Amino acid sequence: MLSIRKATADDASGILACLSDPFEEYRDSSTHGAFAGTVLAANTIAKRLQKMAVFVATEESREIVGTIACGVVKAAVSHTRGMPVVPLRKAEALRHSD
Repeated sequence: MLSIRKATADDASGILACLSDPFEEYRDSSTHGAFAGTVLAANTIAKRLQKMAVFVATEESREIVGTIACGVVKAAVSHTRGMPVVPLRKAEALRHSD
């Protein structure tokens, strides 16, 4: 069973792992800046957690299997970032989406 909750600083390493795996295949076809802005790193995740609302999907084991960040840029403009799902969970979700 999955749970969705607001992320905390304690979730940083799980969020980074969740972001890196699904997007790795796009590293070579992205600019360095675009890839770094999506996947993040230890020195940029704290800023994301401060500036945006970040949510995580966790399994009963508390493993983070999905994440999304969103925030208001200016009046009537929002920004959504990084919406990965761990590949195995993605495959399971597709099988059950009938």
